[in-house]
Amino acid sequence: MKNWCVLGLMSLVGSFVFSQKPVDTLKYYSFDEVQSAHPDTVYAIDFTKEKLDSLPNGLKEFKNLKGLKLTKNKLTELPDYFTEFEDLQFFYGDKNKFTFFPPQLFHLESLVYIDLSRNEMSSIPEGIKALKNLEYLDVWDNLFTKIAPEMQTLEKLKWVDLRGTTFATSFVEKWTNAMPNTTIKFDRPCDCLE
Repeated sequence: MKNWCVLGLMSLVGSFVFSQKPVDTLKYYSFDEVQSAHPDTVYAIDFTKEKLDSLPNGLKEFKNLKGLKLTKNKLTELPDYFTEFEDLQFFYGDKNKFTFFPPQLFHLESLVYIDLSRNEMSSIPEGIKALKNLEYLDVWDNLFTKIAPEMQTLEKLKWVDLRGTTFATSFVEKWTNAMPNTTIKFDRPCDCLE
């Protein structure tokens, strides 16, 4: 009986956590697969593990993108034309080489989901305030030393993952109190200077 109670509790907690994550139901195609398609009919492209250090210029033709997966590449920046993807809702830029939060994303107000985990970013800049529809921000395992206070203005933000960086106890308390309606995941704080 005890095991069933534990399993039930774990299931309840798990479903609560994952209920906060926007569901991506888009059908993703490789860039090769969409070459013969009309760009206006393509809504999601997957470049996962393509060893890219830059995005192909032809990507800019796909202006109706709602989802883009760039996972496990070698990207350090996004091209200027990226700001034209006004309908983009799901952005996966995890496991790349970004050293700063790509500013092009701040022009994409439709974004509800951003995964920039496992990069080398040192801050979340004030431009984050432009992402008024953002619900889920995964920036786990970066090198953060600064998070702009403007992140507090994101009223729809339900989930932020900041694990992978050790913050001072005062920093963790400050952000937890500043965003009471947002689940913010931190590693165990240290008693170090902020």
